[in-house]
Amino acid sequence: MKLFIKLSLIVILIGLISCADKKKEEQETKAAIEKVEAIEKELNEVSNDILSKTEELENVLKDLDSI
Repeated sequence: MKLFIKLSLIVILIGLISCADKKKEEQETKAAIEKVEAIEKELNEVSNDILSKTEELENVLKDLDSI
């Protein structure tokens, strides 16, 4: 009976350690995803800024050509 209790405790301990590792991995994954999303958002903002400045430059060039 003592052997069964010891084995049960070892199995429970291994299970708890395994769950803790998964939770840590999930937190790291979430943090990485948030960083990627922040970079994507910034990239979209920069891209939109570049497009608007390109349009402004094209308009200025058209005005210069008409002179």
